[in-house]
Amino acid sequence: MLAAGVANYAIIITCVVVVALGQLLFKTVGTRLGASGFEAMLHDHKAAALFLLALALYGMSTLGWVLALRNVPLSTAYLFMSLSFVIVPTLAFFWLGEPLSPRFMLGSLLIVCGIVLAAS
Repeated sequence: MLAAGVANYAIIITCVVVVALGQLLFKTVGTRLGASGFEAMLHDHKAAALFLLALALYGMSTLGWVLALRNVPLSTAYLFMSLSFVIVPTLAFFWLGEPLSPRFMLGSLLIVCGIVLAAS
């Protein structure tokens, strides 16, 4: 029973990470397209591929989320979505060179502590 519970939470955390990766891909696509808009994807095949990959990641994450929700209450599972507020900026720091502030670090610590407190 414990292994099943751990597996469900692993799926939930994986879903959050996959959604975060999708956000980074959407940002990358937006940066590539600039002011040109979505029509530019007709000519920028890399942007189109990244956009489709981001959509596919969102789709896979949704399927995993539904699987996890079979056994985990939504009120508990959804707490973990707040990890995206930590994961997305952290990955953006490494992938896109976006800055992280000490306030972000403190806020991230509070989010993680809040999840641990609320989920226990």
